[in-house]
Amino acid sequence: MTAVDCVGAISEALSSYVVDREWEQTSKRWGRQQLSQKLLRLRSTRKWTRKVAAQAAGIPESALRNYELMKSAPKEEHLDRLANAFGIRAESLHYYDFSDTDLIAQAFFQFAATYGFEPVANEHYSALKPTSPFMKAFLKKWAAQYAQIESDSDRDDYERWKDNYAADFDPSQFPLRYEYDPRESWVPITPWQNRMQSKKLPELRARCTPAKTQLDLAREADLSLATLRSYEQGARVPKYAALQKLSSALEVKRGALVFTDFGSPVQAAHALFQLSASYGLIPVQLEEGPALLARAPVPDSFLFEWAKRYETRVKRADEYDEWLDQFDYFEHDRSDGYVEKFRQHEIRQPNGSSLIDGYVYSDFCPFDERFKKGYALP
Repeated sequence: MTAVDCVGAISEALSSYVVDREWEQTSKRWGRQQLSQKLLRLRSTRKWTRKVAAQAAGIPESALRNYELMKSAPKEEHLDRLANAFGIRAESLHYYDFSDTDLIAQAFFQFAATYGFEPVANEHYSALKPTSPFMKAFLKKWAAQYAQIESDSDRDDYERWKDNYAADFDPSQFPLRYEYDPRESWVPITPWQNRMQSKKLPELRARCTPAKTQLDLAREADLSLATLRSYEQGARVPKYAALQKLSSALEVKRGALVFTDFGSPVQAAHALFQLSASYGLIPVQLEEGPALLARAPVPDSFLFEWAKRYETRVKRADEYDEWLDQFDYFEHDRSDGYVEKFRQHEIRQPNGSSLIDGYVYSDFCPFDERFKKGYALP
């Protein structure tokens, strides 16, 4: 390597480091903000001062101050102590970064595959339907709790129920998250993110036309061969700068290469509380069973398009997988089938003529008030 090459390599490494650090801080900021709001709400509900809450949790008051001011994030031990002090599940204090729009579609896809959900859609509604026994039971209870919300006091009871949700589960129902060990029966797959990443990259390389070798991809992504091999061997997980290069070279969304570890099914249930609140889904009990119903135009069209593609997952598996890896949650085309659910909204004028006001509406979905007034398709 020449002196010029060496300087260039160092400059590239420093640039990647800066980009990675900025992304990490942005990613952490959302979770810290959510935790801060949660801790303040819990203290306010109990009318505790920060000092009383810190003493109850057995942690320094300065540590709690930093958590509430979003200056730092608590370690697992402090989360457990805070949860015990407030009388809630520790899982309810874990927050995930659902603010990264480049990851959200694939987060839904991975969550559904790992914990047992599938998209369903028709002219009446678009929704996520649970398929695993654990998630069916969980969503049925959740829908019942949600249906009882009528006042502020009911809302408090609802939040307490969510903060304390827990249930037994059978690990064998979740083969993407647990594996069988003859010595210990079913055990969590760890480190899960590394394992999923090591499988995904070779799959994406093989899908390319023509298929890419490790050397091909390393060159196109401007990574060393050793670095790429470390990802495919599960020794390391790529950070933001490397993810950007890899997703560009493989022509997939960055989210296709990011695997969020939602932990046990109980932890995943708490993550689903956050995910549904962030992206317009509500738990309901339909005639067909419990489901998470879309309550806004974007999640409605997202689940509709996903559901139609989902029907092709067996006969056209490769096409379906490619669609999953390239789909954008916010910027996606609406199929004719989705657009046909709606029609132009007209206003009758005093002279008897009709004026199309630019809105569209549907007579369907009795669960959603927006259909009664109409809304503009984005």
